[in-house]
Amino acid sequence: MSGARGRRGLTLVELVLAIGLLALLMLAVFQLFDRSLSVWRRGETRRALLEQASTVLESLALDLRGLEPGSQGDVVLEWVRFDTDGDNVLETKWPRLRLVRQASAAEMARAAVRDEESVDKAKASAEKADAAREPVLVPPSSPGLLEVVWMVAPASLTQPDARSEGVIFRGERPTTESASKSFFAGDFFGASNRPPAGATEEVTGGLLWLGILCAGQTAVVNDGWKLGSGLECAATSWDAHGLNRPEREVHPWNEPHPGQPKPKGRALLPRRVRIELEFERPADRSRRTRILQAVDNQENVLLVDDGRRLPTEAGAHVLVDAEWFRVTSIDGGRVAVQRAQRGTSAAPHAPGALVHWGLSLVREVPVATYREDWNL
Repeated sequence: MSGARGRRGLTLVELVLAIGLLALLMLAVFQLFDRSLSVWRRGETRRALLEQASTVLESLALDLRGLEPGSQGDVVLEWVRFDTDGDNVLETKWPRLRLVRQASAAEMARAAVRDEESVDKAKASAEKADAAREPVLVPPSSPGLLEVVWMVAPASLTQPDARSEGVIFRGERPTTESASKSFFAGDFFGASNRPPAGATEEVTGGLLWLGILCAGQTAVVNDGWKLGSGLECAATSWDAHGLNRPEREVHPWNEPHPGQPKPKGRALLPRRVRIELEFERPADRSRRTRILQAVDNQENVLLVDDGRRLPTEAGAHVLVDAEWFRVTSIDGGRVAVQRAQRGTSAAPHAPGALVHWGLSLVREVPVATYREDWNL
């Protein structure tokens, strides 16, 4: 009898306790795995966004570093508006930058090859030479000047969650090219603020914000870039020849800076340019939160379905429809915000609107002409 008692199994209570302990252990392991996966996912997202923004910034900085300061040079920075929701109201704004830059022989050759007419002529010449069994003599390219345009267009006019995003386009053409229209021509951009087909190429999509500021002759940027009407503030638009090309009635940021002198036969270039980019990948939209209640023009609190899906950095910006907000605090699903940021206007927002945000990257580009002339 004593041997039988020694070999008896677990009681029901002991079995339940063992199962409970195992369940708690498995739950802890799964939570640890989920957190590790979340950290890895955030790291991968940050790496991908940094790589995307760095590529665009490097290309844009290369164009700015080569600005032509002579009489043939030109820079026009302006803000244009788009109707992205079909209500005939231009609620979304994007910057557009046109410039003339110095280009190497290789860059001039590349620009010439991109021209469709040049390609067709080269093919016809090659076929003719091949028929005559004579070599084709191609004159070597030499350094010159290129017109460059950077512009943004809405990513979609039909998908509500993509209307707030933009696509970056870039185009270039030799200033001596007579077969195509100059980027600075008054009728180059149509009524829809888009260039002729084939004039630009897509650089990348998923853009939430592109901010470009210029340091003028009186701007003080040592202790930060400031917006305003003061002489020490940065310029939000630029017109190198003072021709009033940025349209003031389109957006307040097209107002000329009060401290800019009148150009005298040469292109007036900014001393320094600040570029800020913010991207959101299409795959990131599924991990964003939405507002739960309608928001009027005066409300300073957003109610969202998951406050944990918002940026945690202090002073981060979020985008709802066409309005930028600055996040001041997050308490669960209650988000205190400052309205009408980044040059946007306060507007009502319907329940279910997606809260966009991304990774912001900033770069400052000194313009070579003034690099040794000014103490920045």
